Formats: sequence, structure tokens, C-alpha cells
Amino acid sequence: MMFMYFSEGEAAPGSSYRSRYWELVEQVLHAERWGFDSFGASEQHMAIGGVSTSSPEILFAYLFPLTKRLRFRQAITPLVKPMNHPLKVAARTAVQDILSNGRIELGVGRGNTTLALRAFEVDLDKTRGEWYEGLQILKKAFTEDTFMFYGEHYKIPPRALVPKPVQRPHPPLFSAATSAESHRIAGELGIGVISWSNFLGWDALAEAIASYKAAIAKTKATGAHVNDKVSLLVQGYCGETDERAREEAAESNLKWLKLALDGYPRLAKMSKDYAYMAKVKAVDDRYQDIDYFVEGSAAAVFGSPDSCIRALERYASIGVDEVVLRIDSVPHELIMRSIELFGRHVIPHFSDRPNIVRAADAVMRDIRAMREEAKRQGVYVELGDEKAKPPAAASKTAAE
Repeated sequence: MMFMYFSEGEAAPGSSYRSRYWELVEQVLHAERWGFDSFGASEQHMAIGGVSTSSPEILFAYLFPLTKRLRFRQAITPLVKPMNHPLKVAARTAVQDILSNGRIELGVGRGNTTLALRAFEVDLDKTRGEWYEGLQILKKAFTEDTFMFYGEHYKIPPRALVPKPVQRPHPPLFSAATSAESHRIAGELGIGVISWSNFLGWDALAEAIASYKAAIAKTKATGAHVNDKVSLLVQGYCGETDERAREEAAESNLKWLKLALDGYPRLAKMSKDYAYMAKVKAVDDRYQDIDYFVEGSAAAVFGSPDSCIRALERYASIGVDEVVLRIDSVPHELIMRSIELFGRHVIPHFSDRPNIVRAADAVMRDIRAMREEAKRQGVYVELGDEKAKPPAAASKTAAE
């Protein structure tokens, strides 16, 4: 399993966006130091509640020379014409790929806030088509020396992308997905998926991932190049104990949850393409239920290191390859400590398990059990046991 540190640069009321950005830079460098594989940020415009990552590409450009191995992902770029023409996204991503020495990844979506979509005068009934055609244009621009595209929403004459990215065949592509249908479409397109269950629970998440897996398997069978990674966006917080985690971050995380999902039912009423978002009403009464958030929502890795490990093992069991940990909504010092706790105790459990320090009692239990089993099979003799005969295998080896 791989791990991404994800932030939307959420700033608390009364603080400054300027100071929050410098804190974010420090947090990203801290995440690389503690073993995270990548950093991601979403493109958020006109956001309320302190979210401030309106231009991740500029933040990334600053961070490229300050980091060595960390990968960067636009997660998510709204791929709709009034906000981001796919040719502009392709050109920007190619330059990022060059300047990062092949460490950029691109996640796209249709957008999910009326604040941004209406501000940019986006036609909600066209977002699905623009997103779908935009992904095809991105692939063509990255991989074909000269390309053209003629569709319902875009009509591009023969052109060539300059410059081209350095990763082959192109930087990894992902799409945000919430419904089982959008997971399936991502699989049919042969791109990675960034899944978000909308806090609807483990069954809904497992169904969506299974839909993606089935579709991507069929795409692979055609011989096409695919990115088959399943990423899962969750709210993350690791504290020294479950009690400390709840004391430090439960209230702020639930507040963010309510703000993040509050607009979904309204968006669902505005276009049939967003109708599936109305399902979030099913958990309306659980916005303030920390137990459901931690245990039942399938959208949180929260608590002590042991609790975080248990949640991550459950994600792995249903096919999640990468967890995108949104560690935000709390003060800078708590974010830094949470990043360190993930890196010190949780990430090694999945990325470097043989190096995990085991308790002495556990090691001794294994030693005693192995010794007794070896005795039973006659391949082990206690040192100093003069009455015991050496095992046959050992005698043969000595004679040779």
C-alpha cells in the first residue's frame, strides 16, 4: 500500500492564508521525511471554511526543488471547459513533468461544489461529457506527435503538444469517482481511480471498487496501456491514543465533514448527472456521530497507530492500493505530529514490515513454539542434553 499526504490548505478563522501556506510547505517536507510516497492537493476556487488550494500547480512548482523523491498529484483538477481546457491542462502537466523530473501525476474530475461551478458559469448538464472528452484529448496530446479530436464538446484541428512530458507513455492519469458508475467509467478509460465513498459505508465503497476492478480488467484484456491503481481519499488523523485523537481532532473533522457534504443535495437537484449525490442524505443524521465517522463511514483513518493500521488493513482487503490521507482541519503542530506518527508507526507496517520492531514477549513466544515443534520432529537437541541423540540430518551433515 502507498500513502499520499493530502491537504487543501485549510486555514482557521482568524489566521492568515499567508502563514498557512508556509506551514503547508513545512508539512510537505515533513511528509517526505517520514516516508509518504506523494503529496496531493485539490484545485479549490471560491471556497469557504478556510480551504485555500486554488492553484496547486504553483505550489508544486515551488516544492519540486525542495524535495527529492516525493511525487505530486493534482487531485483534483476540474476538467470542464470554462475552468480548465484540456489542452491547457496537458501543456501545464507536461512542463510540471519536466521540472519535477518525472514526478507529476494528474487527477481530474467534474467538480463538486456549486461555489466554483456557478462562479465559472459551468453548465452542469455538460460536465460529464466535457470530462469524458477531455480525458481522451489528454491521452492524445501526451502520446501522439500530431493529434486531432472532433467531439460534441471539443473540436480540435491537427496540432502538436509542445513540450511533451518525460514519463512514458504519459504521467499517470486518475479520475475522481464517487458512484459505482463513475468508478466503472474510469476503469473503461484505463485510468486510475481516486475513490471517495461520501461516507456511505463499507458496502458502498466495496461495490464501487469492485465495479472499477471489473471494468479495468476488461480494458487490460484489450492490450491497452492502463493505470489500474485504486486510490482512496479519506480523512486522516493519527494520535498517540484513540482518546487523544478524538480529543484533538474529532470536533474539527466532523465540522469539515458537514461543510464538505452540505452542498451535495443541492447540487443533486440542479442536474441529473449529479443526482447520485443525493444519497448523502442517508447519513445526514450522522454528521456529528464520531463513532460512525471512525468505524462505519469507510472514509476515515483515525485514532491510535493500532486503530489506523486496522482500518488500513480493511481497505487493503477490498482492493485499495493507495490511501490519500487528508490531514487537515487542525492546527499546524497537530498536523506535523500526526504526519510523524503515521510515518513512525503506521506506514512501515505496510511498506517495510520486516523492519518493524516486535515486542520481546512476542518474539520469545515464536522461539519457544519453533523449538518445541523442532523437538517433536527430531531435528533439534537442547545444548547440553547428553542423553539425546543428535538429529539424523545434523549427523549426516557433520559426517560430510
